[in-house]
Amino acid sequence: MDIEILNNVPDYDSFLTLEELDTRAFELSKKYGFQVREVGKSENNHPMYLIKAGKGSKNAFVWGFPHPNEPIGSLTIDWLVNYFGENPEALGQTGYTWHFMYTADPDGTRLNEQWFKGRLTLDRYFINFYRPPANRMIDWTFPVQYKDFKWKEPLKETRVLMDIINEIKPDLMYPIHNSGFGGAYFFSTRKFDSNYYDSLKRFTEKLGIPLHMGEPEEEFMKEIVKPFYFDFGFVDYYEQMKKIGKNPVDVLKHGDNSTFYLLSQNPKAVVIKGEVPYFYSDKIIDNFPSSKTRREAWLSFLENSKKHLKFVQPIVEKTLDKLQEPNAWYYLMKDMKRRWDIRTEAMRNYVNSSPDFDRKATEAEIFDCLLGSYFYSGGLLFGQVRRAALESGLDSGDVKILKGKIEECSKTISSETDWEVLPIKKLVQLQLGVLFETVNAISRK
Repeated sequence: MDIEILNNVPDYDSFLTLEELDTRAFELSKKYGFQVREVGKSENNHPMYLIKAGKGSKNAFVWGFPHPNEPIGSLTIDWLVNYFGENPEALGQTGYTWHFMYTADPDGTRLNEQWFKGRLTLDRYFINFYRPPANRMIDWTFPVQYKDFKWKEPLKETRVLMDIINEIKPDLMYPIHNSGFGGAYFFSTRKFDSNYYDSLKRFTEKLGIPLHMGEPEEEFMKEIVKPFYFDFGFVDYYEQMKKIGKNPVDVLKHGDNSTFYLLSQNPKAVVIKGEVPYFYSDKIIDNFPSSKTRREAWLSFLENSKKHLKFVQPIVEKTLDKLQEPNAWYYLMKDMKRRWDIRTEAMRNYVNSSPDFDRKATEAEIFDCLLGSYFYSGGLLFGQVRRAALESGLDSGDVKILKGKIEECSKTISSETDWEVLPIKKLVQLQLGVLFETVNAISRK
């Protein structure tokens, strides 16, 4: 697949709403003669659609919104459907039958739509953001049994994905993720040749998208060549909990992800993921040593995160007096209450005792810990609690206080760096580039 054709990706200025995604699925399938069918319904009974294109001997499954705050992949899918429709020769040359799903989480998609249109800012993202707890995540409730742990509670949407995987047993699967702030980093179930990594590094440089040189998303991730990692699943979380001295059965309240479910059905399958951010700063690529150790940086992050969690505790308690299932905000607040300090103290002990944190942190790692404090466990935390407070009709004073905390987090981030919003076009190009280069690398084997 020729990566040069990605120059034709349009200048997107917004993301598609759930209604627009449904409309596109039928309009484009009719236009190009592709098959579209309903394959199930969401928890809130919204139809889920699968598009089929091509007649290759192998199957590829590309799906968007593995988490509902990750809309970039739906545009990537939209471009692919159009490209294959306009270029049937290229479709045939891939050797795959392609299966596309715009969103695997229709209900969660709808809860994020308020920031899909218009200029994206930190405050706007924080205030309108929604991401469910792990036990309500489509891509973390696949069945799993490992040692003394068992999970057999897939959500309706997860069951839909299971049925698709069982039916087509994809040879290549691409759940299209994206991150919030930082640089781009990538996952796969297979190590490819050096050309693969070199090509994608050159491509990110050409697009002006920084690679993520800070702390890995999870401490236990296995690096291929930074920032490319082997994909991880439930087993890795389980073993990490054991490592930091927590009982996994008490802490982990979710299943496995789609990667390891597919591998149980088709052990030779290749799964890829690419995390590309909306917001970035040049600080995320600064590899110069700082004056602080990794331990100092992590302890600062953990302390700030604990402080933010403590601040919202009384408000979360109030929301739980008002909300009830199956309200999405009830599930989120209930899980937030369950997780008070459930990992913080154990992680603090691990950071204090492990020699991995002795060395000097790079400036990128220092900045990453700052983002962890004020972006992920700051602004996004306060934003979601604010939305739960509004949903439960709490006193306007609580809502106002939370808005102030959101603004405080935005100001802290902005005072530390000149952040920018990456053009959507470039993010789509990179997600497509990862797919194209993976298909090319597989064909070289």
